[in-house]
Amino acid sequence: PGATRTTAEGIDSGKIVGTYMTSSRNRGFVYDGVSWITLNYPGARDTFAYGIDGDMIVGHYGYSLTDSHGFLYNGTTWQTLDFPGAIATYMEDISGDRIAGTYTDSLGKDHGFIYYIPEPASLLLLGLGCWLIRRR
Repeated sequence: PGATRTTAEGIDSGKIVGTYMTSSRNRGFVYDGVSWITLNYPGARDTFAYGIDGDMIVGHYGYSLTDSHGFLYNGTTWQTLDFPGAIATYMEDISGDRIAGTYTDSLGKDHGFIYYIPEPASLLLLGLGCWLIRRR
C-alpha cells in the first residue's frame, strides 16, 4: 500500500518477500497473504529482500546509493554478511543452511558464491576449543 513500485522476489510456505519503493527509499517486505511487514535494516537508506526459507530472509542493504552489504535476518536479529575484500555483497537466495550470493571485487568484477550458515553447535564447539587452547 502506498508504494510506487513493488517487486516480489522469493516465496516459501505462503510467505512472499520482495522490495517496494516509496518516493525516495527502497524497503523490503514480507507478505503472508493477509498482512505486510516492512523490512528495514537498522539505519540503512535502502533494504532489498530477495530470498526466504522459513523465518530466514536474505538480501542486501546500503547506507547510500553506492554501497551494498549482504544480510541474513531471522525475524528478530539482523546479521551483516559481506564477502571478504568485496566492495559490494548481495545475498540472493537461501535454502536450509546455504545462501547464494554475488560480490563485486576491487576491480569491479562480479563473482558468485555459496555461504554456509554454521550450526549453533559448531560455533559453541569452536568457542570451547579456543577457550581450552587459551588456558594452556
